[in-house]
Amino acid sequence: MDGVVTLIAAYAEEDRRLSELFVVFPVALRDAVGRRHRLSLKQTIGHLAYWDDFAVDFYLAYCSEDHPEPLSFAEFEEQNRHLVDQLCAQDWGTILSSYRRATRRLCAFLAEHWNELDEDVRDNFKIPLKHRRHHRRRLVELAEDLGLITDGPAMAEQAS
Repeated sequence: MDGVVTLIAAYAEEDRRLSELFVVFPVALRDAVGRRHRLSLKQTIGHLAYWDDFAVDFYLAYCSEDHPEPLSFAEFEEQNRHLVDQLCAQDWGTILSSYRRATRRLCAFLAEHWNELDEDVRDNFKIPLKHRRHHRRRLVELAEDLGLITDGPAMAEQAS
């Protein structure tokens, strides 16, 4: 059980670090993509919410012996774009609530089903964490591009 506690704690820490970035972006710049054409803050948070929900839905079916077929990358990306576009049409509070709910749902799933998952599946739950860290680094770069922070390298270093 230590592994799941450590993993959930890592998600909580990454969420804390992402939350520190949220306050850097003024309302007027939450849709901005910057000169490197990164995802906006709203798109990033919507995208992470989609990933968390997708992982939980997929592995809930897996735990029920349904063993769903994975989506192709193209199918996954199409669903992701569609749902993120829908979500990003919402206000910041709705997007942030969706992200927080999806993260809580992911951590609750891990706590409840950890013992049902084989080692390979358990390892798969490190991927959304790495993915979240990747997008945090991109948000740091975006904040730099927009002139919102000057200590980006220090913030990005924490992302490791």
